[in-house]
Amino acid sequence: MTPRTPRWRHLAMALVAAVLVLAGVPALSAPGDSYVRAHFGDQRLPAGCVLDLDPANPDNECYHLKVGLNALDTPRVDVAVLVPVSPFAERDLRVVQQSIDMWEGGLDMLAGQMGMEWLRDGTDFRVRGYGVPVDPEGGPAEVLNLVDPEIVVVASNPAGGIGIGIDPSDFASQIGITDGEGVPCQEVEVPSQVFSLDAWEDVEGYDGHHGEAGGIYVEDCGGVGGNVCFAVNGAVDPVPGTTDFFGLFDLVSHEVGHCLTLGHVGDGADGPWGPTAVNDIMAYSTDPPGLAKCVSTLDVEGFALQMSKYLDRDGDGKVTAKDELEPNDVEGDGTSSFHVQHPDDHHYASATGDPQDCPQPDVAPLPGAAATDWTPAPVATTRPRLTARVDVRGGRLAVAGTAARVPLGRPVTARSGAADDASGDALTPITDIERVSVRVTRDHLEAVLRVGQVNPVTDGASVTAYSLLVSGRRFDSFVANGTTDGTPTTLDNGQGTTMPRGTSTWDADAGTVRFRIPRAYLADQRIDAPYDVQGMTGVHARTNDWLATDDVAPARRPIAVTGPALPARSLDAPIARTRSTQRLTLQHEGGNSFTAADSSFGLPLVPVGTKHVVDLPVRRQSAVEVTLRWDDPGTLLALAVKGGSETGTREGEGSVTVTVPWARRDLQVVVDPLEVLSPGADYTLTARLTSLTRADDRDGDRVPDSVDLCDRDRGPSAGAGCPDRDGDLTQDRFDRCPAAPGTGATGCPARGDERVVVLVDGRRVASAAVLTDHRADAFRLGARAPRGARTVRVVWYDGARVLRAVSRRLR
Repeated sequence: MTPRTPRWRHLAMALVAAVLVLAGVPALSAPGDSYVRAHFGDQRLPAGCVLDLDPANPDNECYHLKVGLNALDTPRVDVAVLVPVSPFAERDLRVVQQSIDMWEGGLDMLAGQMGMEWLRDGTDFRVRGYGVPVDPEGGPAEVLNLVDPEIVVVASNPAGGIGIGIDPSDFASQIGITDGEGVPCQEVEVPSQVFSLDAWEDVEGYDGHHGEAGGIYVEDCGGVGGNVCFAVNGAVDPVPGTTDFFGLFDLVSHEVGHCLTLGHVGDGADGPWGPTAVNDIMAYSTDPPGLAKCVSTLDVEGFALQMSKYLDRDGDGKVTAKDELEPNDVEGDGTSSFHVQHPDDHHYASATGDPQDCPQPDVAPLPGAAATDWTPAPVATTRPRLTARVDVRGGRLAVAGTAARVPLGRPVTARSGAADDASGDALTPITDIERVSVRVTRDHLEAVLRVGQVNPVTDGASVTAYSLLVSGRRFDSFVANGTTDGTPTTLDNGQGTTMPRGTSTWDADAGTVRFRIPRAYLADQRIDAPYDVQGMTGVHARTNDWLATDDVAPARRPIAVTGPALPARSLDAPIARTRSTQRLTLQHEGGNSFTAADSSFGLPLVPVGTKHVVDLPVRRQSAVEVTLRWDDPGTLLALAVKGGSETGTREGEGSVTVTVPWARRDLQVVVDPLEVLSPGADYTLTARLTSLTRADDRDGDRVPDSVDLCDRDRGPSAGAGCPDRDGDLTQDRFDRCPAAPGTGATGCPARGDERVVVLVDGRRVASAAVLTDHRADAFRLGARAPRGARTVRVVWYDGARVLRAVSRRLR
């Protein structure tokens, strides 16, 4: 943990070291001890966060969750789970049931640790599973009637592809839904082929937003029935735990999350925005590799927004408008609101708060495994360390020190390591890892996988992928579709980012696959030293769809390595001395023209090739205005400018202008052919860059006044120029106690927060709030010095709990 910049100067003269007294608990536990608080209210962002969704914005460091997707209108959530009867029906019901249990248990566990007892105690999930019988032809054997469910989970293909004689595409049924008073719900349209994804695609209002194997359908039942949300899922894991394309458990959990009003976190079909919380159940990635996901603190904050409408949050005995919480980015993308969370507050419903420790479901074909505990007891991950120095001078007692939560175990010091793996433990020599070696330099993490035989493919695509796992993030190396020279592509699978050419290389003669990953890139993804490193081989499809894992090395414990401190770096263009204006005409390398076949119709996942991407160099920090014009009345184009501060858009007849108030790095201009009806449509693209000078930054914090929300107080750019002096993630402009860190809604210390107290002969003479959830905190206390022999005791409290104490005898 890195100490926060002290709010005091070190005592310059000789201070007397205190004696550590082993008082209090021996260790602390997570995730509750690593979470500060949620930040609700429009534009009341956590310190260090910005509203902009652009993943290329250098100040976009926080997680963005789309919220308010569906109108779940009760905290008593009845869930009906439907699976067709099959040889694995018990397993399918068990897996889906566990998915609901994961949500309920995870929400309960985290809400209590996050200070949201009202949410923990006020919500309840009630689940009933139905194995729908089928006739010999795979048709329905009976009609099923459901009473007032809030969520209906349809596992449309739980036995996909294993040859049991059921064809889900031909599986038809009828579902009747009645409200709480037995009145039929006429508004809900359920296809007769309820277990067919194709049939659901034809239902008006069905959102198959992934284009994969799942989606949701929401309808208001009317009367007293409220809303019904159908979470439709196609299971593509015929052998759970072996084929990991998109397991039934995670797929159901993701779709149920949508029914609980939660949207994506940056990598779904409606993205991208960034950075992405790749381990979140609402992410569209398969991180952590080989593990099922669980609830995050971000999910809890998003769920709390909806439930605050129906629960007594403030404890006054009634539910009023005062209980309702508001997301901190109400405008969001203009269609849906977003809720923003600082990564330091992002943890999971596991014993340690780490996503790699999430409880795992029982997906075995046959029952008998022990039940999963979805609310595991927190385990110790850190121990408290208190240092204090006491000085008496000029009749004054001065106490200064640091409180910190120190990770358990010995610190990692090795900068290189290696591990051998048994030969012949994979299905083929091509996927058989024999040795993994890794070393960390100042700038790169370098690793070598030695395999029995490197995949000999040189033309076309490789089914085999070689992967490097770095602290749970998987980097895949494979020969991509359309490749003719056998050069591998390297993909950051979690983020979906293609790495620069040469990040991985294959050597068939030596039987090695080499990775060379920039540490600066890892740092940008919040992957910091020390690193846990493993190698993995497996089968994949398309680009980032991992189908099956064959070999992992080392299998039990990753290689732990650290590295030297990263050098300071700045990618920002310089500030101009004098103001100047530059005008440019931008040209796409293929020409500034579209055809009707290029039309994207606004779909975010249309291949980038249909859009025109043009680089715009920024030599001096500038305010930039980009204008797109076209004359064809049968054409509609869109314009986006990536890589700067938040943009503004002005649309006209046959034109779009985007302004970037602060561009300090090269920009990327994207022209999107939303609709082109004529055979060809030409456009012009121009840019005007007006350089920024120091005169444009009145408080001197290197954030121009045009984007500085606190232009009279110095603050970081990753926070729109607003400071957080006490480091409690509450910006000073919202913090009623800007010099005292606290977890209260106003930024002030709350009852039960941490404090350091100074006692002289048992009498309290001074105290100060500290906050060590994210990093070490320094304190300085003073009082009138006593005369004669006295005992000074410095005690660090977490609520009423003594964590550590330091004592010294004064004479």
